[in-house]
Amino acid sequence: MSQILEEMKRDNPALDAVAVVSSDGMPVVSAMSEADELKVSAMAATLQGVAEQVIKELRGGAMRHLIVTSEGGTLIVKSVSRDFVLVMLVRLESKLGFALWQAEQASQKIGKILS
Repeated sequence: MSQILEEMKRDNPALDAVAVVSSDGMPVVSAMSEADELKVSAMAATLQGVAEQVIKELRGGAMRHLIVTSEGGTLIVKSVSRDFVLVMLVRLESKLGFALWQAEQASQKIGKILS
């Protein structure tokens, strides 16, 4: 999985941080430079849980990904499986479509490894 994350960062220079996190908030593998891995993992898992509950209430089906845009970049939380998510932070100059494509490709590869 580390190799997959490193390939993502190599292929997208605007990808500042990427991690695979368990649904209970534990980091599985990450490529983050300065962030607190445990804190980010716990918060990302919480975001995923809240987003899933909102979608469930609205009868929106299964969550595919969550996107949060800030002044400093775009956070993408992508479901890998029932128990894991992929977390990415890309700079604003990154092409969102490419980042979402990367997230989809990586989540499929990681899902196979985790199953």
